[in-house]
Amino acid sequence: MRCIFCKQISDSSKSVQHIIPESLGNKDLILSSGTVCDSCNQYFAIKIEKPMLEMKYFQNVRFRNQIKSKKGRNIPYKTLFPHKDGGWFDMYIQDDSLAFSGDDSKIINLIKEKKVDKMMFEMVDQPVNPNINVSRFLAKTAIEAFAIKFEDDRKLLNEMIDMPQLDALREFARYGKGKFWDYHQRRIYSEETRFEDPVHHPEPYEILHELDFLIIPPGIYHFVLIIMGIEYVINCWEPELHLYKNWLSENDGMSPIRRFSERIIYKD
Repeated sequence: MRCIFCKQISDSSKSVQHIIPESLGNKDLILSSGTVCDSCNQYFAIKIEKPMLEMKYFQNVRFRNQIKSKKGRNIPYKTLFPHKDGGWFDMYIQDDSLAFSGDDSKIINLIKEKKVDKMMFEMVDQPVNPNINVSRFLAKTAIEAFAIKFEDDRKLLNEMIDMPQLDALREFARYGKGKFWDYHQRRIYSEETRFEDPVHHPEPYEILHELDFLIIPPGIYHFVLIIMGIEYVINCWEPELHLYKNWLSENDGMSPIRRFSERIIYKD
């Protein structure tokens, strides 16, 4: 067995790779141990995913959606209690209640004394774009999405590892080599959106994440990832997006990942 990133023998590797971090709600999209070696897995966790998750948007979205860390902890966020004796506090949302980090006696007393009856925190709708950690994360995830397709066939997986077309993307993800890899980012539905699909899933459901490939003639693969309603697209062959932007214009801006039988449920 070889690692899909460094191409080194990885038979002794024990860790499994979450294609999307657990800290963004992913429990199912996992590559088996050895597909990504322990060294590359640790590198991505520390050097790419950690700084990305520390971006204001990802902290904000995890806070307001109560997405816990890998260790099962709620994510705090700076919250303002507007009063001369109030100020900013690290606050957690726990089910239907609020919790504070550190000594919260001052703000609790202000609430009891009815001196403060409101709180404020910033709503961040999207990550700052462009961002090097997001770009390298998308490059990493694209390589892993290819591996998902071939993980059960070792011969095909080895052929994917040796594909020269993926070397530039792989080296950008793992080593930061080459030009900045441009990506397209846009919100296509809100975090609260619910869907129904009479063909595949008749009961209402929400989508935390989904991914697929868009192949644009003459056979250029583009990786499409949606996380909490934000769509990211990256070209797998080269660091530019003119083919995708043309495709988007020709297809009236539709998302390449949407199923035709899937519908958004609109509230009355």
